[in-house]
Amino acid sequence: MAPMQTRTETLDLDNPAQSGVFLVTDEDLQRVAAADHAPATCVRHVHLQGHCDPPSVVAAFDQVLDGPAPHAQRWEALGERLHDLSWLPAQGYVLLVSGAGDLHAAHPVECDRLLDVLDDAAARWAQARIPFFAFVTLPGEPPRQDENREVFELRGEHIALNRLLKLVGVCDSGGAGKALVASGAVHVDGHLELRKTRKIQAGQRVEVDGRCILVRRADH
Repeated sequence: MAPMQTRTETLDLDNPAQSGVFLVTDEDLQRVAAADHAPATCVRHVHLQGHCDPPSVVAAFDQVLDGPAPHAQRWEALGERLHDLSWLPAQGYVLLVSGAGDLHAAHPVECDRLLDVLDDAAARWAQARIPFFAFVTLPGEPPRQDENREVFELRGEHIALNRLLKLVGVCDSGGAGKALVASGAVHVDGHLELRKTRKIQAGQRVEVDGRCILVRRADH
């Protein structure tokens, strides 16, 4: 299929190296759904509107994924299903996950765990050289007019990029931070950065959503 355009890069859904979890708008999700997917690509739309707890969310995924009945409606069970998918043989997988904001509003930590489960599945399929993409809609952060430039004091040798984004308030969780990095929205020292847990050190500059975060070593 034709490559999909993210915020700052071209995303090729046939390239397993670009597999990952991506936070998108409802408009972006509709655009991905309407794209000319390759015939061998398995596309599933998971509607999470009204699903506000882990068992309900896992059940929604199970209903869309079909396959054998799960033993339990837990994140671990969902992870096992996403790592298998032998009943849905395909040359690539695309999950369109809408309405995740309901889970995020009720249980932000559990929403973080969902993103981690999806991210882990994407990493495993990428290792098998099979594309796996999950596009998730979540409510966006309001613009911060007074925080375009700020300083983060580092207490240690380095910090993972996704954790930094959480601590400065760009994202509510480390999982959301991973998805934001994967979407192509983050630059480090002026260069696009797609490594979700890249080690950020003192002296580096992180730019995201119009904000510039300067990392410096904390005074002891």
